Amino acid sequence: MTMLQAKPGTEPRASQDFYADPLVYDVLHGPGTASDVATLRRIARRFTLPRQTQTWLEPACGTGRYLIRAASTGVRSIGFDLSPAMVAFAQDRARERGVGRRVKVSVASMESFVEACGIKPRSVDFAFNLINTIRHLDSDHAMLAHLDEVAGVLRSGGAYAVGVSLCAYGLEPITEDTWSGKRAGLSVSQVVQYIPPPASGADARRGAASRLERVISHMTVRRGRTESHVDSTYALRAYNLNQWLALIAKSPLEIAAVVDSDGDEAEPREPGYFVFILTARDST
Repeated sequence: MTMLQAKPGTEPRASQDFYADPLVYDVLHGPGTASDVATLRRIARRFTLPRQTQTWLEPACGTGRYLIRAASTGVRSIGFDLSPAMVAFAQDRARERGVGRRVKVSVASMESFVEACGIKPRSVDFAFNLINTIRHLDSDHAMLAHLDEVAGVLRSGGAYAVGVSLCAYGLEPITEDTWSGKRAGLSVSQVVQYIPPPASGADARRGAASRLERVISHMTVRRGRTESHVDSTYALRAYNLNQWLALIAKSPLEIAAVVDSDGDEAEPREPGYFVFILTARDST
């Protein structure tokens, strides 16, 4: 069977957004949630001021799996996402898990979320944005608008943990990741190819297209004996280390530390995935 053929009894392949079905997305990305939140808790303990009850913020939170897990440990969780379906799913799941009062999720964009979410200035202890989600912002202007919004809600002594894969223009091969998850008769697997931007991406004069990493996803969804397939593509804006540092320097935030995916101190390099701990410049 080739990638373009379906087995007998399967549904036709569809070209659509793999983000469209909240349950499928939640099942796919559910594994590892507890471990990831434990790492976030270690980062928060290290880089934020202690409070009896901290408030956490997750931009582009999807189904809210991190926020719901954090709320189960006593954290007050705030999140937002562009997808109303994702937001509704997160709200329902929070209520099902008994943490609905500690989780607030709204529909909003990363560039302009404070008013839509009703977040008070200087009210967030810890914000986080992992696994290149922030790279969906497609320009420096959009990124700076987002960082300005985050800076306005961070408390003194608060921090924003941002996970970014740094690009080495012209030196990276095409790479591939696989993901899978199962829950209550639903099985989801995903194969993702990452096509790096061309070498010219380091030259801003070449245009915005040269800064794009293409992501090609093939997802297989099995419900009982029924199998369906979803193909989708999207793009992430690329940053080498100098581009990322220059962007942060233009923002109201600064880099307090850099850690790896386990929360251990790290020296950023290209290519590589790192979590940048950002704090407000006036933070004390």
